[in-house]
Amino acid sequence: MGGDYKTGEATLIRAVRALDQGDVETIPERLERVWDTLSEYHGGSFHAAEEMLLRWLLKNMTGTTANAERVRRYALTWDILGAVFALVPLFSLAKSLADRRFINILQQTLKEIAKPAKEDAAQTNGTTSEDVEMANAPGQLESPSNPRKRKRTSSSVGFNVVAQRKIEGCLQTAEAVFEALRVLLSRCEVKSLEGLPTHRMGAEHVKSLFSFSATEAMEILVPVLTLCGLAVDKPTAGLFKEQSSWLSTFNAIWELHLQGSDDATEVATHLSHPGARLLGKLTGVPQQVSVGIESATQERWVRDLRRFLNRNLILPARAAFLNKDSQGIIKTAVSMCSVSAPICFPVLFDLVTRSPREFGGNTSIKGYESWVQSVFDAMLHAASVEQAIDSKKGMAAIRSIMELAAARNAALTAPSLRKVCKEYALRADGDDWSLLLSIVKLNPDVFLLSDEGKELLNKILEKTRNTESLSEGDSEKAGHFIVLLADGYAQARDLTSFVKTWLEYLVPADPKAGLQSLWAQKELADTVSSLLQSSLNANQLADLVSWLSAQPATAARTYILGSISSGISQEEFIDAANMSSFKGVFAEKVSKKDPPSLSACRWEIAAKTLGKGTLEEAIEVWTQVGSDLKKTLKKSPIQQEDTFAAFKCCVATWLANHPGAKHEEEAAKLVCSFLERLGKSSDAMEVDSDKPTGAITNKTYLSWILSDSPLLFSMIVERTGELPEPIVSLLKPNEAEDITSFDPETLQTEHNFNTAKLIPTLIDTIIPLVDTSKSARLNPSTKAAVQFLLESAEALDRRQRGAVMKSLMMHLPQTSDKAEAIGMDFWKPVLSLMVKLMEEPTYYEGMDFSHLEAIGRCLLKIHRRSNRRSRGDLVSDDVPKDRENFRLLHQLAIRTVKQMVHGKLEDREKAYMSNAVQVLKSQSEDADIVLRIILLRAFRTAVREPGVVKKLEEAGLDAKDLKDNALLQTAVSTITSGKWRGKGLLSGVIALEALNDLDRAAVKEGLASAVPTLLETSNSLIENGVEAGWDVRIFLANHFPDSLGSPFKVKMSLGTVNSEEDNNSSTEAVGNSALRQYVDAVVKNTDEKTKLNYLQDVLLDQYDAQDALGRLVVIDQLVSHLRGSRPSEATANFDLAKAHSILCKSLPDTLSPSASAPANFLVATETIRSLLDQSPMCMTQWNIELTLSTVSIISNTSPSTTSPPILPALCSLIEAIIKRHRQRLDGHFHLLITALQSLLRLLLTSSSLSPIVWESHAKTYSRLLTLICEPTVASVSRAKTTGLDSEKNRARRYAGQYMYFVLMQYIKLQLTECASSSSLPHGVREALEKGIYSIVRITTEDSLKIMNESMDPSGRVVFKELYKRFQMFAQWKGV
Repeated sequence: MGGDYKTGEATLIRAVRALDQGDVETIPERLERVWDTLSEYHGGSFHAAEEMLLRWLLKNMTGTTANAERVRRYALTWDILGAVFALVPLFSLAKSLADRRFINILQQTLKEIAKPAKEDAAQTNGTTSEDVEMANAPGQLESPSNPRKRKRTSSSVGFNVVAQRKIEGCLQTAEAVFEALRVLLSRCEVKSLEGLPTHRMGAEHVKSLFSFSATEAMEILVPVLTLCGLAVDKPTAGLFKEQSSWLSTFNAIWELHLQGSDDATEVATHLSHPGARLLGKLTGVPQQVSVGIESATQERWVRDLRRFLNRNLILPARAAFLNKDSQGIIKTAVSMCSVSAPICFPVLFDLVTRSPREFGGNTSIKGYESWVQSVFDAMLHAASVEQAIDSKKGMAAIRSIMELAAARNAALTAPSLRKVCKEYALRADGDDWSLLLSIVKLNPDVFLLSDEGKELLNKILEKTRNTESLSEGDSEKAGHFIVLLADGYAQARDLTSFVKTWLEYLVPADPKAGLQSLWAQKELADTVSSLLQSSLNANQLADLVSWLSAQPATAARTYILGSISSGISQEEFIDAANMSSFKGVFAEKVSKKDPPSLSACRWEIAAKTLGKGTLEEAIEVWTQVGSDLKKTLKKSPIQQEDTFAAFKCCVATWLANHPGAKHEEEAAKLVCSFLERLGKSSDAMEVDSDKPTGAITNKTYLSWILSDSPLLFSMIVERTGELPEPIVSLLKPNEAEDITSFDPETLQTEHNFNTAKLIPTLIDTIIPLVDTSKSARLNPSTKAAVQFLLESAEALDRRQRGAVMKSLMMHLPQTSDKAEAIGMDFWKPVLSLMVKLMEEPTYYEGMDFSHLEAIGRCLLKIHRRSNRRSRGDLVSDDVPKDRENFRLLHQLAIRTVKQMVHGKLEDREKAYMSNAVQVLKSQSEDADIVLRIILLRAFRTAVREPGVVKKLEEAGLDAKDLKDNALLQTAVSTITSGKWRGKGLLSGVIALEALNDLDRAAVKEGLASAVPTLLETSNSLIENGVEAGWDVRIFLANHFPDSLGSPFKVKMSLGTVNSEEDNNSSTEAVGNSALRQYVDAVVKNTDEKTKLNYLQDVLLDQYDAQDALGRLVVIDQLVSHLRGSRPSEATANFDLAKAHSILCKSLPDTLSPSASAPANFLVATETIRSLLDQSPMCMTQWNIELTLSTVSIISNTSPSTTSPPILPALCSLIEAIIKRHRQRLDGHFHLLITALQSLLRLLLTSSSLSPIVWESHAKTYSRLLTLICEPTVASVSRAKTTGLDSEKNRARRYAGQYMYFVLMQYIKLQLTECASSSSLPHGVREALEKGIYSIVRITTEDSLKIMNESMDPSGRVVFKELYKRFQMFAQWKGV
């Protein structure tokens, strides 16, 4: 080894000395030789050559000459510098860098490459754009194993200064510069400073090179941000090494500068504009744009840049404002950003509103709001200046800021919002409803508390009168504006004023026209209804209704009273406004000239009054409206909306008078007579596509009766003893279009099923809907009826079961040729219904064994049709989908035959069984062999009970041969025929399944010669991704296990798991796959050692990527069969502890982009959890620590957008350790803390998840914390106890010494990750705090003091608020 070092040193020395030989044009060749030498050189005892190389490079990079610029821009120069930085001792390195003014060279280089030439500026020296682009070819990236072992391609740019000055050349140089700086600064980190004191001294000397003032630092930092912006602006993502660390290097350089009081001002002056502009592009503020970097890089840049701007601009500016009332910093930043106001202003405002609060209590809230307001005012002033120069830029900036403020619910003052309204929203060239909507969202008081605001509101509301002048989008926003305005009035406790305004603008300008559409929207009426009882007291509501009743009788007044009537539900409000609303509407006599909409509104108010009032009030209402109601229901067209409303009012009268009140009989007769009229109308089954949505049809009446008034349904049946004719008519299909108008789910209500008289009548009505023709057409009515009967099968009596079976059997076509008209999706519910019906004694007229044959032939015909879709040698894998229907047929045949042989054999039973025996003994065609096997198997199962065969013989029926021999011969001949492709695949699989029921010895004898063929067939099917191949192997494993040899040396691809929802639920498909059944069959009769050998083979065997998921499933299933024992002391022996280690080490690979399925990680995690939970004695201390470190690594390296979400699976591993291995954490608790902190970071950065899923993950994590802080007795119990102290209390005290670190991490992440991305949703925070409170509960006062001292002021404020909530809601205060 020493000789190699000396040889490498000598080669490097020669290469370095050769640098001075030759002219400038040969520098690239000489540097290439140096680079090649460095690629194989790993350092030696002396570093003179490296220092000489460093000084030569820095010397040739110094100066303003063209050659010096070419060397500075040459990427290989900086690559060599990065390699030298890693080799030279820090003390010597610092001296050389200082002597050769490295910082000046760095500044000059960054300044040059941050200003690329335009692309059309040069095509010289034969260098084309294609040549430049080849520098980043994918095949020329560095090897990850050795960063210096790569072939440089900079010659494509080379010393051609024109190519170097282009964007691609500048970015290549930037890549090399940033990598060199990263290597240099990483060597100065504390963690890497081991060894001699001179190393630490050298690190400090290197750091001192960057210890310049903030002003001088800008000469490096500004170009860095500019280069990042150039990379983002590229049309496609560039393949740059370590690009994600560029901004981390940027932050590291800033951290080394000499801190001063004017740092924030310098950042505001120089970095606020490029930083905000870059952050806007990265985060899509104000709108999404394409970026030229990878998503992982984008995510990290956003995090780094937000953290920098927060810490060095936003928080210092806020501190200056709150402590010194100074706005200089933020005004400087706003002034610098005004050049790109539409992008930079929203970004700055976003940072301001995301920043965490610094002080607690009410002062903090007030100060925070003042700070946000000052920033908004500064941006508003700057935008007004821009507005004068470029109106579009100023308008776009304000619109984006207001939308962001509305989304964040920022507390902005009314005067500033009023200014926005006057100057930007209400313009001469058009109104901006987006801005108006944002203003009313933020602070409705803008329009309510001052005369100026009310004047603005009047201008805005006047514009709502003329809806034709508004575009569709503006009309929608205007409607939403009015709804929010109503909510604002309610918050101001002045809802009465809004109702009066509502009445004013709801009245149309033209009396003949309808109500104003924006003011008549349903959302507004519903909003006012919901606000009534919370915004007004009973007296105020009574006064409001009284005022409305005194107004002229208009449609608008009726509409508003209807909204009020809908919104009262509490008793005091009902007493105050229920009858008064009714009297206000019906004070004047109903006119025939009133439009239907007005009459409908009146009837709805009357119906609500009846539903909420007393019996006396119901009588009063009926007395007043009864005569008009009768006229309407007898004469008005059924399709009018007022007729429908009148019908509902009449039903309400019946319900109000039920049972036995004065007007019950009168109302009931009126309802029943109207239903008769409804049944006789020509619209009984009208399904008119030309009718507008919401038009009143007979189906509207039926849907309302079934869904909104189920009590009426049962009352009608109880009164008449039968279903109303219109309902029967609506259930019947349309003869012309074959469409039924009912949804089965509307009938399957709990109330209907609990009505004893209703359900039999309903079933009798539904049964005839099943088509009994031989047309083989699948009527929608038949499908709907079958679905209803399937859900209601338990309620059918014997007569009804027979009627349904008869109808279903009559529906069968006479020949299987007609079966193509019926799809396989029809047969599954039909067969399921038949199986359910035949579970109880059922007989139908004409019942015959041939019916089962007819069903089977239909299924076979459909299967053959789907099988024809395969082309050439491709194997069609429709077998699993069709097999389910054949299994249902098998179950149906068993139940049917069992019924026939269960009791005494009468004439009909003898006839049925005679036909069955005759059919099964007859010769079967090859095409129907599947059907014959299914029926033979079912017959054998049904007559297997003792005495059944003898009973058949006494009846003159010989069924002995059908019991075993016939099935065995038929199945064996089918399997040995060798037809395993196309049409023969299903028959082979069905035959194998049937043989599992027969004697094993007979089966082995019959198929001994076919085993090699079956093994070859299974391998072929599995290679083609056909699941039936596993069925063949399962059969071989059960009957011929020796034939398999190495049973798991087979392709295990699960890429075509047959599940109708395999795209959405791959884990379910994996869990139910035939591969698991195969594993069960293989290990069924093996010992523990053999199972362990199988597991070892599968774990250590090489496999294809597409087999990864199948391999993991096999491992998981094998682990479930292993009981395990204590770990072996011999290192050569394989045991479950080693299996756990292998799985843990490979777990991160399951999340790589090359993973074949998202279920890989979940299956692997579940296997590891099973080992920890089910085999605790097999695990060693190493396994526990390895699991914890693996969880930490995955949590820290996996992005929060990983699919599937990994946090619940990782939490399950920690939970298993806590429950089963808690005692092994003694002395190793710090590993658990690290894992918990990593999981917490992953949880709090999962903002891309939906709120429901995010909250579920928070609950899972919180459960972990409570398990640690409040342990169960089982998890901490020991074989021997010491003293009187309980183990549970001891475990709590021990955890209390460490768990406060998790609490500190929670506070820190709220100030960094959550502040830089988005605030935690309320549900997530609430779920987390249950676990956080358990930490506070076990932490001692001394630990709390230590934690408090360890945090910065912002952290202490957050903890103070958290502890205050803990004392209020989570601390026990019992006696």
